[in-house]
Amino acid sequence: MNHTRLLDANINRSAEGLRVLEDIARFSLDDQKLSAAIRSLRHRVRDLFKGREHSLLAARDSGGDVGQTTSQLDTSSDQRSGIKETVLSNFKRVQEAARSIEEILKTQGEYTQGKQIEELRFSVYALEAELMSSFSRQLPAGIYGILGEKFSQGRSNVQVAQEMVDAGVSVLQYREKLKDKSIKAVYEECVTIRQITRDAGVPFIINDYADIALMVEADGVHQGQDDIPIKALRKIAPDMLLGCSTHSSEQAQQAIADGADYIGVGPIFTTQTKEDVCDAVGLEYLEYVAKNHVIPFVAIGGIKRHNLPQVLERGAKTVCLVTEIIGARDIKKRIREIQEIFTSGEEI
Repeated sequence: MNHTRLLDANINRSAEGLRVLEDIARFSLDDQKLSAAIRSLRHRVRDLFKGREHSLLAARDSGGDVGQTTSQLDTSSDQRSGIKETVLSNFKRVQEAARSIEEILKTQGEYTQGKQIEELRFSVYALEAELMSSFSRQLPAGIYGILGEKFSQGRSNVQVAQEMVDAGVSVLQYREKLKDKSIKAVYEECVTIRQITRDAGVPFIINDYADIALMVEADGVHQGQDDIPIKALRKIAPDMLLGCSTHSSEQAQQAIADGADYIGVGPIFTTQTKEDVCDAVGLEYLEYVAKNHVIPFVAIGGIKRHNLPQVLERGAKTVCLVTEIIGARDIKKRIREIQEIFTSGEEI
Protein backbone atom coordinates (compact mmCIF):
# COMPACT_ATOMS: atom_id res chain seq x y z
CA MET A 1 0.00 0.00 0.00
CA ASN A 2 1.49 3.32 -1.09
CA HIS A 3 0.86 5.72 1.79
CA THR A 4 3.17 8.36 0.31
CA ARG A 5 1.08 8.55 -2.84
CA LEU A 6 -2.04 9.04 -0.72
CA LEU A 7 -0.34 11.83 1.21
CA ASP A 8 0.80 13.55 -1.98
CA ALA A 9 -2.71 13.55 -3.45
CA ASN A 10 -4.31 14.99 -0.32
CA ILE A 11 -1.61 17.58 0.30
CA ASN A 12 -2.24 18.84 -3.22
CA ARG A 13 -6.03 18.75 -2.74
CA SER A 14 -5.89 20.77 0.46
CA ALA A 15 -3.40 23.32 -0.90
CA GLU A 16 -5.36 23.74 -4.13
CA GLY A 17 -8.64 24.19 -2.25
CA LEU A 18 -7.06 26.74 0.06
CA ARG A 19 -5.69 28.64 -2.94
CA VAL A 20 -9.18 28.90 -4.46
CA LEU A 21 -10.55 30.18 -1.14
CA GLU A 22 -7.68 32.63 -0.74
CA ASP A 23 -8.30 34.09 -4.18
CA ILE A 24 -12.03 34.46 -3.53
CA ALA A 25 -11.39 36.22 -0.22
CA ARG A 26 -8.79 38.46 -1.87
CA PHE A 27 -10.28 39.32 -5.26
CA SER A 28 -14.03 38.72 -4.90
CA LEU A 29 -14.62 39.81 -1.30
CA ASP A 30 -11.69 42.25 -0.88
CA ASP A 31 -11.12 40.80 2.59
CA GLN A 32 -7.43 41.21 3.37
CA LYS A 33 -7.68 39.60 6.80
CA LEU A 34 -9.36 36.40 5.58
CA SER A 35 -7.14 36.19 2.54
CA ALA A 36 -4.02 36.39 4.72
CA ALA A 37 -5.37 33.79 7.17
CA ILE A 38 -6.13 31.30 4.38
CA ARG A 39 -2.75 31.96 2.77
CA SER A 40 -1.08 31.21 6.11
CA LEU A 41 -2.90 27.86 6.33
CA ARG A 42 -1.87 26.99 2.77
CA HIS A 43 1.78 27.61 3.64
CA ARG A 44 1.42 25.58 6.84
CA VAL A 45 0.27 22.57 4.83
CA ARG A 46 3.30 22.80 2.55
CA ASP A 47 5.73 23.56 5.39
CA LEU A 48 4.71 20.45 7.30
CA PHE A 49 6.12 18.31 4.50
CA LYS A 50 9.27 20.27 3.68
CA GLY A 51 12.13 17.92 2.98
CA ARG A 52 9.78 15.21 1.70
CA GLU A 53 9.03 16.78 -1.68
CA HIS A 54 11.21 14.28 -3.58
CA SER A 55 9.57 11.16 -2.11
CA LEU A 56 6.09 12.67 -2.56
CA LEU A 57 6.77 13.49 -6.20
CA ALA A 58 8.31 10.07 -6.84
CA ALA A 59 5.16 8.40 -5.52
CA ARG A 60 2.86 10.39 -7.81
CA ASP A 61 1.15 8.47 -10.62
CA SER A 62 -1.50 10.72 -12.15
CA GLY A 63 -1.72 8.60 -15.28
CA GLY A 64 -2.38 5.44 -13.30
CA ASP A 65 -5.02 6.94 -11.02
CA VAL A 66 -7.97 4.53 -11.08
CA GLY A 67 -10.27 7.30 -9.88
CA GLN A 68 -9.82 9.43 -12.99
CA THR A 69 -12.43 7.58 -15.02
CA THR A 70 -15.00 7.84 -12.24
CA SER A 71 -14.27 11.55 -11.82
CA GLN A 72 -14.64 12.22 -15.55
CA LEU A 73 -18.02 10.47 -15.65
CA ASP A 74 -19.37 12.29 -12.58
CA THR A 75 -20.17 15.75 -13.92
CA SER A 76 -22.87 16.58 -11.36
CA SER A 77 -20.45 17.03 -8.44
CA ASP A 78 -18.54 19.71 -10.38
CA GLN A 79 -21.56 21.91 -11.04
CA ARG A 80 -21.66 25.25 -9.20
CA SER A 81 -24.60 27.63 -8.94
CA GLY A 82 -22.47 30.55 -7.80
CA ILE A 83 -19.46 31.75 -5.83
CA LYS A 84 -21.07 30.76 -2.53
CA GLU A 85 -21.33 27.13 -3.61
CA THR A 86 -17.74 27.23 -4.86
CA VAL A 87 -16.60 28.39 -1.43
CA LEU A 88 -18.56 25.65 0.33
CA SER A 89 -17.23 22.96 -2.02
CA ASN A 90 -13.62 23.98 -1.55
CA PHE A 91 -13.92 24.14 2.23
CA LYS A 92 -15.26 20.56 2.20
CA ARG A 93 -12.45 19.54 -0.12
CA VAL A 94 -9.83 20.96 2.25
CA GLN A 95 -11.43 19.48 5.35
CA GLU A 96 -11.75 15.99 3.86
CA ALA A 97 -8.19 16.06 2.51
CA ALA A 98 -6.85 17.20 5.89
CA ARG A 99 -8.69 14.38 7.66
CA SER A 100 -7.21 11.84 5.25
CA ILE A 101 -3.69 13.23 5.80
CA GLU A 102 -4.20 13.19 9.55
CA GLU A 103 -5.29 9.54 9.64
CA ILE A 104 -2.45 8.33 7.43
CA LEU A 105 0.19 10.19 9.46
CA LYS A 106 -1.13 8.71 12.70
CA THR A 107 -1.17 5.17 11.29
CA GLN A 108 2.44 5.70 10.18
CA GLY A 109 3.50 6.67 13.69
CA GLU A 110 3.86 10.38 12.83
CA TYR A 111 1.58 11.40 15.65
CA THR A 112 2.94 14.95 16.16
CA GLN A 113 2.44 15.88 12.51
CA GLY A 114 -0.97 14.24 12.59
CA LYS A 115 -2.00 16.45 15.52
CA GLN A 116 -0.72 19.51 13.65
CA ILE A 117 -2.94 18.64 10.69
CA GLU A 118 -5.83 18.11 13.11
CA GLU A 119 -5.31 21.62 14.52
CA LEU A 120 -5.16 22.97 10.98
CA ARG A 121 -8.45 21.22 10.16
CA PHE A 122 -10.19 22.91 13.08
CA SER A 123 -8.76 26.25 11.92
CA VAL A 124 -10.38 25.59 8.55
CA TYR A 125 -13.74 24.97 10.24
CA ALA A 126 -13.49 28.36 11.97
CA LEU A 127 -12.50 30.12 8.75
CA GLU A 128 -15.42 28.49 6.94
CA ALA A 129 -17.88 30.07 9.36
CA GLU A 130 -16.17 33.45 9.06
CA LEU A 131 -15.96 33.44 5.27
CA MET A 132 -19.52 32.18 4.80
CA SER A 133 -20.78 35.08 6.93
CA SER A 134 -19.75 37.30 4.01
CA PHE A 135 -22.60 35.74 2.06
CA SER A 136 -25.22 36.28 4.75
CA ARG A 137 -28.22 38.45 3.99
CA GLN A 138 -27.21 42.02 4.73
CA LEU A 139 -28.59 45.45 3.87
CA PRO A 140 -25.72 47.68 2.75
CA ALA A 141 -25.31 51.19 4.13
CA GLY A 142 -25.62 54.14 1.76
CA ILE A 143 -28.14 55.08 -0.89
CA TYR A 144 -31.09 52.74 -1.38
CA GLY A 145 -32.30 53.53 -4.88
CA ILE A 146 -35.86 52.90 -6.04
CA LEU A 147 -37.02 52.86 -9.66
CA GLY A 148 -40.28 54.34 -10.89
CA GLU A 149 -40.81 55.43 -14.49
CA LYS A 150 -43.66 57.77 -13.58
CA PHE A 151 -41.15 60.09 -11.92
CA SER A 152 -38.14 59.50 -14.20
CA GLN A 153 -38.53 62.41 -16.65
CA GLY A 154 -39.39 60.13 -19.57
CA ARG A 155 -36.45 57.78 -19.04
CA SER A 156 -36.92 54.01 -18.88
CA ASN A 157 -36.32 52.00 -15.73
CA VAL A 158 -33.46 50.23 -17.46
CA GLN A 159 -31.77 53.51 -18.38
CA VAL A 160 -32.20 54.91 -14.88
CA ALA A 161 -30.99 51.66 -13.28
CA GLN A 162 -27.78 51.81 -15.32
CA GLU A 163 -27.15 55.42 -14.37
CA MET A 164 -27.82 54.75 -10.69
CA VAL A 165 -25.51 51.76 -10.36
CA ASP A 166 -22.83 53.56 -12.37
CA ALA A 167 -23.07 56.44 -9.90
CA GLY A 168 -22.65 54.14 -6.91
CA VAL A 169 -25.98 53.44 -5.21
CA SER A 170 -25.61 50.73 -2.56
CA VAL A 171 -28.81 48.83 -3.37
CA LEU A 172 -31.51 49.09 -6.04
CA GLN A 173 -35.20 48.27 -5.76
CA TYR A 174 -37.63 47.75 -8.64
CA ARG A 175 -41.10 49.13 -7.87
CA GLU A 176 -43.85 49.21 -10.49
CA LYS A 177 -47.58 48.48 -10.35
CA LEU A 178 -49.52 46.28 -12.78
CA LYS A 179 -51.91 49.11 -13.57
CA ASP A 180 -48.94 50.87 -15.19
CA LYS A 181 -47.20 47.88 -16.82
CA SER A 182 -48.04 44.35 -17.91
CA ILE A 183 -46.59 41.49 -15.91
CA LYS A 184 -44.57 40.52 -18.98
CA ALA A 185 -43.06 44.00 -19.19
CA VAL A 186 -42.23 43.91 -15.48
CA TYR A 187 -40.52 40.54 -15.88
CA GLU A 188 -38.51 41.63 -18.93
CA GLU A 189 -37.32 44.80 -17.22
CA CYS A 190 -36.30 42.83 -14.14
CA VAL A 191 -34.30 40.39 -16.26
CA THR A 192 -32.30 43.26 -17.75
CA ILE A 193 -31.89 45.16 -14.48
CA ARG A 194 -30.81 41.98 -12.71
CA GLN A 195 -27.92 41.70 -15.16
CA ILE A 196 -27.01 45.37 -14.74
CA THR A 197 -26.93 45.07 -10.95
CA ARG A 198 -25.11 41.74 -11.02
CA ASP A 199 -22.37 43.18 -13.25
CA ALA A 200 -22.03 46.13 -10.88
CA GLY A 201 -22.15 44.05 -7.68
CA VAL A 202 -25.21 45.95 -6.44
CA PRO A 203 -27.94 44.04 -4.53
CA PHE A 204 -31.19 43.96 -6.50
CA ILE A 205 -34.50 43.91 -4.61
CA ILE A 206 -37.92 43.58 -6.18
CA ASN A 207 -40.98 45.08 -4.55
CA ASP A 208 -43.99 42.73 -4.23
CA TYR A 209 -43.29 40.30 -7.09
CA ALA A 210 -41.72 37.37 -5.22
CA ASP A 211 -42.28 35.06 -8.21
CA ILE A 212 -40.38 37.34 -10.56
CA ALA A 213 -37.65 37.87 -7.95
CA LEU A 214 -37.12 34.11 -7.82
CA MET A 215 -37.20 33.75 -11.61
CA VAL A 216 -34.58 36.44 -12.25
CA GLU A 217 -32.49 35.47 -9.20
CA ALA A 218 -32.84 38.83 -7.49
CA ASP A 219 -31.12 39.31 -4.14
CA GLY A 220 -34.27 40.16 -2.24
CA VAL A 221 -37.95 40.99 -2.01
CA HIS A 222 -39.56 43.94 -0.25
CA GLN A 223 -43.09 43.63 1.11
CA GLY A 224 -45.65 46.06 2.45
CA GLN A 225 -47.97 45.60 5.40
CA ASP A 226 -50.75 44.22 3.16
CA ASP A 227 -48.54 41.86 1.16
CA ILE A 228 -47.51 38.24 1.78
CA PRO A 229 -46.11 37.98 5.33
CA ILE A 230 -42.35 37.63 5.67
CA LYS A 231 -42.72 34.36 7.57
CA ALA A 232 -44.63 32.81 4.67
CA LEU A 233 -42.35 34.29 2.01
CA ARG A 234 -39.30 32.80 3.74
CA LYS A 235 -40.61 29.32 2.90
CA ILE A 236 -40.06 29.87 -0.82
CA ALA A 237 -37.15 32.31 -0.57
CA PRO A 238 -34.96 31.01 2.29
CA ASP A 239 -31.76 32.70 1.11
CA MET A 240 -33.19 36.01 -0.06
CA LEU A 241 -32.90 39.38 1.65
CA LEU A 242 -36.46 40.04 2.82
CA GLY A 243 -37.57 43.53 3.79
CA CYS A 244 -40.83 44.83 5.23
CA SER A 245 -42.24 48.36 5.33
CA THR A 246 -43.16 49.51 8.84
CA HIS A 247 -44.87 52.64 10.12
CA SER A 248 -44.98 52.03 13.88
CA SER A 249 -43.11 50.36 16.71
CA GLU A 250 -45.66 47.52 16.74
CA GLN A 251 -45.13 46.83 13.05
CA ALA A 252 -41.35 46.91 13.51
CA GLN A 253 -41.54 44.38 16.33
CA GLN A 254 -43.80 42.11 14.26
CA ALA A 255 -41.50 42.27 11.23
CA ILE A 256 -38.54 41.34 13.41
CA ALA A 257 -40.48 38.46 14.98
CA ASP A 258 -41.44 37.24 11.50
CA GLY A 259 -37.78 37.08 10.47
CA ALA A 260 -37.35 40.15 8.26
CA ASP A 261 -33.72 40.87 7.34
CA TYR A 262 -34.37 44.60 7.32
CA ILE A 263 -37.29 46.99 7.68
CA GLY A 264 -38.41 50.12 5.91
CA VAL A 265 -38.91 53.02 8.34
CA GLY A 266 -41.28 55.69 7.09
CA PRO A 267 -42.62 57.65 5.49
CA ILE A 268 -40.41 60.03 7.46
CA PHE A 269 -41.84 63.05 5.68
CA THR A 270 -44.91 63.54 3.47
CA THR A 271 -44.50 61.82 0.11
CA GLN A 272 -46.44 61.56 -3.14
CA THR A 273 -44.46 58.74 -4.75
CA LYS A 274 -46.78 56.02 -3.36
CA GLU A 275 -50.53 55.85 -3.56
CA ASP A 276 -52.58 55.10 -0.43
CA VAL A 277 -49.57 55.84 1.74
CA CYS A 278 -50.09 56.46 5.44
CA ASP A 279 -49.36 59.78 7.14
CA ALA A 280 -45.76 60.73 7.74
CA VAL A 281 -44.39 59.03 10.86
CA GLY A 282 -41.79 61.72 11.48
CA LEU A 283 -38.28 61.61 12.82
CA GLU A 284 -39.48 60.26 16.18
CA TYR A 285 -40.22 56.80 14.81
CA LEU A 286 -36.88 56.76 13.01
CA GLU A 287 -35.12 57.65 16.24
CA TYR A 288 -37.04 54.95 18.11
CA VAL A 289 -35.95 52.21 15.67
CA ALA A 290 -32.32 53.36 15.68
CA LYS A 291 -32.17 53.32 19.48
CA ASN A 292 -34.22 50.20 20.24
CA HIS A 293 -33.55 47.68 17.47
CA VAL A 294 -30.41 46.20 15.95
CA ILE A 295 -32.14 45.14 12.73
CA PRO A 296 -30.86 47.02 9.66
CA PHE A 297 -33.35 49.54 8.30
CA VAL A 298 -33.84 51.92 5.41
CA ALA A 299 -35.26 55.38 6.11
CA ILE A 300 -37.72 56.33 3.37
CA GLY A 301 -40.40 58.83 2.46
CA GLY A 302 -40.09 62.47 1.47
CA ILE A 303 -36.34 62.56 2.06
CA LYS A 304 -34.54 65.24 0.08
CA ARG A 305 -31.07 66.74 0.16
CA HIS A 306 -32.13 69.53 2.51
CA ASN A 307 -33.53 67.18 5.18
CA LEU A 308 -31.13 64.26 4.70
CA PRO A 309 -28.76 65.49 7.47
CA GLN A 310 -31.66 65.28 9.98
CA VAL A 311 -32.27 61.67 8.95
CA LEU A 312 -28.60 60.76 9.26
CA GLU A 313 -28.35 62.47 12.65
CA ARG A 314 -31.10 60.17 13.97
CA GLY A 315 -29.04 57.07 13.19
CA ALA A 316 -30.00 56.11 9.64
CA LYS A 317 -27.22 54.32 7.73
CA THR A 318 -29.24 53.39 4.65
CA VAL A 319 -31.51 56.03 3.16
CA CYS A 320 -33.89 56.05 0.22
CA LEU A 321 -34.43 59.21 -1.82
CA VAL A 322 -36.81 58.46 -4.66
CA THR A 323 -37.81 61.50 -6.75
CA GLU A 324 -34.77 63.40 -5.53
CA ILE A 325 -32.72 60.97 -7.62
CA ILE A 326 -34.87 59.59 -10.45
CA GLY A 327 -36.51 62.98 -11.02
CA ALA A 328 -33.16 64.77 -11.36
CA ARG A 329 -32.04 65.92 -14.79
CA ASP A 330 -28.52 64.62 -14.11
CA ILE A 331 -28.84 61.48 -11.97
CA LYS A 332 -25.13 60.85 -11.57
CA LYS A 333 -24.48 64.42 -10.45
CA ARG A 334 -27.37 64.23 -7.99
CA ILE A 335 -26.09 61.01 -6.47
CA ARG A 336 -22.64 62.55 -6.03
CA GLU A 337 -24.24 65.45 -4.18
CA ILE A 338 -26.12 63.06 -1.89
CA GLN A 339 -22.99 61.02 -1.25
CA GLU A 340 -21.24 64.19 -0.14
CA ILE A 341 -23.94 64.72 2.46
CA PHE A 342 -23.44 61.16 3.71
CA THR A 343 -19.74 61.94 4.05
CA SER A 344 -19.90 65.43 5.53
CA GLY A 345 -23.37 65.67 7.08
CA GLU A 346 -23.68 69.14 5.60
CA GLU A 347 -26.65 70.41 3.63
CA ILE A 348 -26.27 71.36 0.00
